[in-house]
Amino acid sequence: MNIHKLIPLFFISFIFCQFYNVDIEVNYNELDKDYHVKKILIDNIENEIKNYFLFNQFSPEYDFIELNMKMNLIIESIKINNNSKNTGQIKCHFLITNGELYYFEKSLEFEYNKNKALVFIPNRFQGLESILNYFAFLYIGYELDTWGYNLGTSYLNKALEISSEAQSNSNWKIREEEIKSILLNSNLREARFLYFSFIDLINSDKYKKNPESYNKEINNTINELYNKIVNISIKIGYDKNTIKFLGHYSENLADLFHRMEMQDALNFLVKYDIENETIYKKYIK
Repeated sequence: MNIHKLIPLFFISFIFCQFYNVDIEVNYNELDKDYHVKKILIDNIENEIKNYFLFNQFSPEYDFIELNMKMNLIIESIKINNNSKNTGQIKCHFLITNGELYYFEKSLEFEYNKNKALVFIPNRFQGLESILNYFAFLYIGYELDTWGYNLGTSYLNKALEISSEAQSNSNWKIREEEIKSILLNSNLREARFLYFSFIDLINSDKYKKNPESYNKEINNTINELYNKIVNISIKIGYDKNTIKFLGHYSENLADLFHRMEMQDALNFLVKYDIENETIYKKYIK
């Protein structure tokens, strides 16, 4: 085998991957029986999962996105299969986040084979890979929504397909409902797009050359952003994904509404995003 032929392929694969940085922490309950024996099964699972995100092309047509992600697996128990000490059933708490969106599952269970590499198959509906694919497509779709209005729909639908076709259990039902809630909340999707469109505009060279010429556009964008959030309150009420969005950008939004002299927006956020009311109150005159 000519190893020099592999290097360019490896480099190309890395360039076009959507996950730029993946931070994974794996902890194991040391009170579990035969802890030291069982731990051998997962001695490389951290690298396996990390490399799965870093070296697979989940979205080849959108090579411009670079996502950061953190994941934590708190393993409660491992049941080694009788036929092979390298295979077992893992039960754990699972936390994953891109900073804005975070998910926590108390009872994630999956089969794991230490000697079998994780293989990326986009429409896989079982095993650990199906869970990783689901969240990869979810976060890619959510990110693409900030680049274009509803641009992430196709990838959110990929996650929906996995959750719909996967083995029936309560966790997959919850994941299916989560994707549906994102797809159906058009006001939040547009609010996020408007916010990031504003950020892109004020950081652009054309804006820096003549900022005054964009005053009307910015005013319309920010007012429409506020209207979308109000619409969520009217149509849905308390929405956890909207709260996550507001919470992640609370300081920036508060400062923005303050500069735009949108006191009604700040007063609204004090009541709607209660967890961050202190931040909003700092900007109220």
